[in-house]
Amino acid sequence: MKRDPAPLPIDAFSPRPRFVNLLFSILRRPQQLLLLWNWKSALLSIVLRGPIFFGVAVRQGWEAAIAALFTESIFCALSAGFYGAVVQTLKDGEPQWLTGVFLTVVMPVIFQALEYLLHWFRGTPHLRVAGIVSLLVGAISALFNWYAMRRGTLLVGREGGGFGGDLRRLPRLLFGFLAVLPRRIARKQQSRSSKHQSAIMCNDLPSGR
Repeated sequence: MKRDPAPLPIDAFSPRPRFVNLLFSILRRPQQLLLLWNWKSALLSIVLRGPIFFGVAVRQGWEAAIAALFTESIFCALSAGFYGAVVQTLKDGEPQWLTGVFLTVVMPVIFQALEYLLHWFRGTPHLRVAGIVSLLVGAISALFNWYAMRRGTLLVGREGGGFGGDLRRLPRLLFGFLAVLPRRIARKQQSRSSKHQSAIMCNDLPSGR
């Protein structure tokens, strides 16, 4: 099986963009997010999260379930499209850990709070259960969005490609995404094993007199 593509390279002769600088560029020119509104992320978010609220509300009747689905679809269309634009703008920011914390923790928590308030105002039944599941799905999808966009997928505008091609790459990217943690654990174990073997070999060498 082919490995997922590596993150798109940045010109070796130019410094890697700093997260803080990219964030300030958004604050100075927020209108750029409108140009990068990510309809791909919005569509996938509706497909993933809409059924959650539909499923927990259907016990109250079809009318409540359809109302919950409609509310979530409208919210996803706006918030996920905006979030996708932010990810695309910040995806290559350094240091990566700071970019990751902002994109996969800070922003999802803000959006989940807004989502909860919207459904609370609309009177969505069993909101607590739906909110917890949606928070988990949102956190995982946020991390995957960042992973995929760093590899040239789910982008819009000048960087973007066809949605059909993105969909064809998603299974391979998903496999690579799920394998990231096991690979890192395996590399750490291999590194420890190598150090252990080196220590044994050094101990076995005859000492000079």
